[in-house]
Parts: sequence; C-alpha cells; structure tokens
Amino acid sequence: MRTHDETLKNASRTSRLVTTGGDSNRTMVRTVDTDAGTGSLRFIDTALGIDIHVYYSPEGVFEYNRITGELSRMPDENWTTAGVATQPELDRPLRNLEMNATETVTVGGETAVRYTVTGIRDPDSVPSDTATGHVTVAEAGFIAEYDVTRGNDEFTRQTRYNLSALETATVTRPAWLPDE
Repeated sequence: MRTHDETLKNASRTSRLVTTGGDSNRTMVRTVDTDAGTGSLRFIDTALGIDIHVYYSPEGVFEYNRITGELSRMPDENWTTAGVATQPELDRPLRNLEMNATETVTVGGETAVRYTVTGIRDPDSVPSDTATGHVTVAEAGFIAEYDVTRGNDEFTRQTRYNLSALETATVTRPAWLPDE
C-alpha cells in the first residue's frame, strides 16, 4: 500500500471502489485533476439511501445530495487533492489473502502482474474463511484493479476496485453547481 500511495501521490486519476453484500451496494468514485486543482467524489450507499456528489475546487467544497436536491457550500473547507484521491480501506479486502502470480497483463499501457486469490492465509484472524478473485498490480507498484469475494457460512462480500484515467483524469464543473 505504501508503494501504491507513493506512486500515485501527485497523479490525476479516477478510482472506483464497489462493495456488494447481501442486498446492499456501496460505491465510491473519486476523481482528481491535479492540473486544474479540482476533485470529485460520488458516494452511493443503497442500504442507507445515500447518493452524494462532492465537488472540490479552489472556490471551496460543494456537496450535492442527489436524493433531496440539497446543495451545501463549504468555502473554507481545507482539502487537498491527495486527501480526495485516497480511497479509505482500499487494503481491507486484501488483508490475509493467499495469492499466486498467474500472468502478466497490460493495464493502461503499463505492464502488470495478475495474482489469483486462492484463499485466506490465517482464517482465524479474520471473519472470512474463504476468498476468491484476482488482484492486478502494475509494474510501477500501484494496484490497478482487484475483484475479491470473501465470506463464510454467514455472509459473502464482493469488493471491486479499479484505477483509470491515470495522468489524464479531468474534473469538470458539475451541471448541478449554480453560477455565482
């Protein structure tokens, strides 16, 4: 994770993290445009009935609730592109996995290694006792994407992550943001 964070520290990019379990789905899409100094976060949680879009700019932070139509402006919000770009708990689905490098692939023009998830390393240390899926790590050291399903007799949770538009991501002013 340290290499992932260091490699991407100042890079424009979009990342998508989707967690599905039972009847719920949580999606976070983060985009950072380092050239423009803007960012965007879209957070949807079907279990909690949340659909929020946040726009980060030099003029402040604007939060739009897509369900209620409410718009909030926080002009003095202290934010950084690194803070917006960071996907909290990105590493959580990857903890204690048993994996084998299975193939070399190309992701966004970058050489990467795809690891196949074969199980849980120490099932007594985590709630899951099974795991399947894959993790793709670019040669530069960042996690390009993963699709991991973990579970036990009580639950199954799938987590998918992908990184896209590396160095080319842009964040445009949202249509819901009124002119000042």
